[in-house]
Amino acid sequence: MNKPVPGMEELPSWKLRLLERIQNTSADHVRVLLQGHPTYEPQHGSGEIPMQTWRTHLRALAADQHEIEIHASAVGVPAAAITEARERGERGLRWGDSVHSPPTMRHGQDPVRAHMVEGAAADVWQLEHMAAISVAHRLRSIDARFPPDPQAHQQFDRNMAALWRRANDTGHVIGLTGDEHAELWGRDWQGWKQLVGATVHRYSDAALHERWRAYAWGGIEHEARRGIDNLAAGAALERPGAGPQTLEELIGRATEAVINGHDGTGTQISAAIGDALPHDVIGPWVSQADGEPVLRPPEPGSSAQYEL
Repeated sequence: MNKPVPGMEELPSWKLRLLERIQNTSADHVRVLLQGHPTYEPQHGSGEIPMQTWRTHLRALAADQHEIEIHASAVGVPAAAITEARERGERGLRWGDSVHSPPTMRHGQDPVRAHMVEGAAADVWQLEHMAAISVAHRLRSIDARFPPDPQAHQQFDRNMAALWRRANDTGHVIGLTGDEHAELWGRDWQGWKQLVGATVHRYSDAALHERWRAYAWGGIEHEARRGIDNLAAGAALERPGAGPQTLEELIGRATEAVINGHDGTGTQISAAIGDALPHDVIGPWVSQADGEPVLRPPEPGSSAQYEL
């Protein structure tokens, strides 16, 4: 396609960054496919390990690209823009190689603030995705088929609480505008239907449980707490402005969207909200004094966000 995709210029920077990641990951996949394959050496016998390593790398890139595309679709990035970014990457073009790739940083935009808005948007997406996954995981009674793990459930809840706190604090530090707040937190009913339609309604039980397990990883809480500590050290948090939706509101809207997609009832919705809502996790985070982080070793591959 030689023409720009309509509407891309109006997308906020954090959505353009999703398209950039899709295109660059697609380009990386093509590069590894065409140039990264191993050369067979007769002295290595069957040589299975280099070939398995190459194919594992390709699968990892494909899986990463798929997850970014799910994210982009669920937050309302136009399907035509997602397809175009993927196809340009498949042609070996990275973001910015074409004159039709708009800059992800607007003219005059503060790069630090833009980075923090992008981080807050990522936290909001993760919270919404986790809410939908938590509801679907419980409604499908997956714990009846997979070994139950109460500690993982508790960690999942703590992760949601930590992400909510970081998103809330970030919003106050950077002073989200009304439009930014609506863009990040204002998912309406159609938006929730779009989210569950792009995610949990397409996940098999195994795929749903895999994602639930990934979101129950303790490193998520650890990184969120580091981000909160950095925010507290770098700027005052007491700024006026609208706050985010509560966890109860997120779970409630996710529950309604998940159940209504399968002809559920109001009674089911109320029960599911009570089952899926994280219990007794917000209070300690709000009341605990800043500067007293939980001491937890860094997880492999982790990196702190919002370091000021």
